[in-house]
Amino acid sequence: MASSKTATKTSKPTGTKTPPAPLAVAFSGGLDSTVLLHATIKAHGKKNVHAFHVHHGIQKEADQWQAHCKAVAKKFGCHFDTQNVKLNKPSNIESQARNLRYEALTQMCQAHQIQDLLLAHHLDDQAETVLIQLMRGAGLPGLSAMPQVKSKELIHLWRPFLNMRRKDLEIYAKEHQLTWIEDPSNQDESYRRNAIRKSILPTLEKFQEGAVENLSRSAKHLGEAQELLNQLADIDLGLIEAKEGLSKTNLIRLFKTSQARATNALRRWLSKNGLAYPSEERLTAWWSEVMQVRLDAQLQWDHDQHVIRLWRGHLSITQDSNAQAKVKEKEKEKANVKEKEKTEGEWTFKKLPANSKKPGIAKDCFEKAKQKGLINTMAREGGEKFKVDSKRPRKSLKNLYQEAAIPPWQRDAPLLYIGEELVAVAGIGISADWQTTEGPRFSLEWQAA
Repeated sequence: MASSKTATKTSKPTGTKTPPAPLAVAFSGGLDSTVLLHATIKAHGKKNVHAFHVHHGIQKEADQWQAHCKAVAKKFGCHFDTQNVKLNKPSNIESQARNLRYEALTQMCQAHQIQDLLLAHHLDDQAETVLIQLMRGAGLPGLSAMPQVKSKELIHLWRPFLNMRRKDLEIYAKEHQLTWIEDPSNQDESYRRNAIRKSILPTLEKFQEGAVENLSRSAKHLGEAQELLNQLADIDLGLIEAKEGLSKTNLIRLFKTSQARATNALRRWLSKNGLAYPSEERLTAWWSEVMQVRLDAQLQWDHDQHVIRLWRGHLSITQDSNAQAKVKEKEKEKANVKEKEKTEGEWTFKKLPANSKKPGIAKDCFEKAKQKGLINTMAREGGEKFKVDSKRPRKSLKNLYQEAAIPPWQRDAPLLYIGEELVAVAGIGISADWQTTEGPRFSLEWQAA
């Protein structure tokens, strides 16, 4: 009996429920998103739904559309937020607007701590996307078109209408007397998607009944095929990937066994690191270079705002800078090293505990040098030599960097000098002539920004 009473006290009261997670709807104000917002509120309750609108500023009516969306959200009783974005390039407006829209929607989701974002794409949109990708000569990832569920930057994207025709949404909107915006640009067939929607798909339907549904079905089949390729790529990557990156030796071995599998693995590796798929032409050039260089050679490719490097037999990915930016940065470094330190890192000086065995520079030596203003930094110019062990001769920094396996792109930290003597090198340590393991002392460490 006692145990029964205890169980009753600790259990949840009858009828209590976990509060539903909030949802967000990408709300443009058009037919599709208006129906989605109304249906979502109907299913989940107005208090649990947020309407997010992105103001592109492309059309002169953009301000009116933003006001309309806010008014509709107020009428429906749901939460509303909006963000303005600005297109920077005059070309490729569709792609640029799409990228900015997803970026703004993600930011609003994060601001409101929402993980699930609903998009109003429907079956007709899917068919259009498949045709666009076919005309581009896309591979399986592109032809798979839009998935029903996708995770992106901790946000889950849901497309609940992907199996419904636009005409079904029109019927729903009329039944519930919904009002929506008609974007005049949707009539402009100079936009590729509009031309497909208004001219190509209707023509296909005349020659093949159910063509739109069939295109969408094909996208689903292709998506399943791509998932199988991803699983195969993950198996292959398990054999060629290490903490340093992709093993060149094992990658070439896979290439010689099956070029298709090696390419599939390489694309998967890029995708898992957040990079776009390279073009067929670029991939061919990469393979040619990798196959021809020596095992210990270095390569560097700029791709999707990142740098892919081959160093010490492994391919690795780092954040980019293009060649011209690197040259300018190098010039800036020589002209004003101190300014570079502010933006990329700094040398830190910390007092070491008395019981520490870590080498440092004697406190009195350091403070005297500081009082005289002798501590300074200089960019590496080449030819510098450094002594890390009192029992061994000085070595060039190049050799020390190689022995410590420090990649070339991590060798640009400014060198620390006292007067004209090189005292510390980032990643290498303190000069043997200045270091001590006894008495009050400071550690000298480079902290990258």
